[in-house]
Amino acid sequence: MGQPPPSERALVAALDRHEWLIEVGVGRRPEVARTLADRGREVVAIDVEASEAARDASTEPLPSSAGSLRIVTADVTALASGDSDRAIRDALGLDAVDDGVDAVYARNLPAELQRPTVALAERLDATCLFTTLGFEEPVVDVRRRAAESGTTVYVAR
Repeated sequence: MGQPPPSERALVAALDRHEWLIEVGVGRRPEVARTLADRGREVVAIDVEASEAARDASTEPLPSSAGSLRIVTADVTALASGDSDRAIRDALGLDAVDDGVDAVYARNLPAELQRPTVALAERLDATCLFTTLGFEEPVVDVRRRAAESGTTVYVAR
C-alpha cells in the first residue's frame, strides 16, 4: 500500500497517539486505517458498503509489531442512534477492547455525517477528529488544527 497523500498523513499524525480507533466511511481508501495499523494501532474501519480495496487492505500481512485492521459493514447514523452502547460494541466487534475506543475519526467527512460521527464518539467516550471534503465547513462545534501540509484537522471532542 502506498504512502497516503499529505491530507491523510496529517490525519495519521493527529491520530498517532491513540491505540484503539474507529474510522467512519473507509470507502475505497483504506490508507489511513492501514497506516495506523502498520504503526501498531487497533483499527476498526466501517462503511455502509465495504469496498474490495478496504477488505484487501485488512487481509494484507502486517509487520510483526503491528496492530490490526478490521473492516465492518455498519452505518454510523444507525450506530449513533442505537439502543445501547452494548449493541454498538457488538456491531463493531469491540468485545476485546477493555479500555474502550480512544478515537473515532473520518477523512473527507461530509456535513450530513458529522453529527452522527460526533454522536458515536460521545457514546464511546472517544475523541473525534476529521477532515472535510475541503469545500464544506464543519456543521458541529470544532477546534481546528492546521497541519504543515495546509490540511485542517477538526477536533470535535
